[in-house]
Amino acid sequence: MDSRFRNQKVYAVDKFRNAVREKLVDTGITPLLEFINSLEDFYTTSSCAGRISLIRDPGTKTENAWLGKWHSVVKSEDIAQKLKNLPENERIWFKYEPTILHIVSRTVEGAKEILKIARNSGFKRAGIQSLKNGRYVVEICGTDRIDVPVAENGKLLVNEDYIKYLVDLANRKYQRGKKRLKRLESNLRDNLS
Repeated sequence: MDSRFRNQKVYAVDKFRNAVREKLVDTGITPLLEFINSLEDFYTTSSCAGRISLIRDPGTKTENAWLGKWHSVVKSEDIAQKLKNLPENERIWFKYEPTILHIVSRTVEGAKEILKIARNSGFKRAGIQSLKNGRYVVEICGTDRIDVPVAENGKLLVNEDYIKYLVDLANRKYQRGKKRLKRLESNLRDNLS
């Protein structure tokens, strides 16, 4: 293993371990990230198992903030509670964002193997994002998404039934994403161990 890759891996794995200690890592993906980081020729960077969230949007992306964020299924009552005191002059988005996983491979062959495993695990959207010699970044993404504005300027745009519908739909997508992620983890363990 060349020293540049090794140094980058040490830095990334240290950063990951610190984030785990500070409870900043999505626990639903932690075992998979630990496994990948234990392999000599691979390590992970920013990754998420999937999440349901409410985003405050004042009009510029740099000022967006979480109104609520869950790395699990959520109850419609939890969403409704967060939507009680709405900020003025902002749009509130209800979102479901699928799995996103970034794996760095030391070799192009390793990156190709990761892509093959990801696609065989049901991830249609996977590709090599960076092609630097000795560092190939593979991005694996789920395709299910929900992005719906639910409030603007302090007023709800949708009724309670629609909130329940969105929560149910997001929870089903989250559960499907978890199954696909488990299949990916199993296939990675079977093929890279």
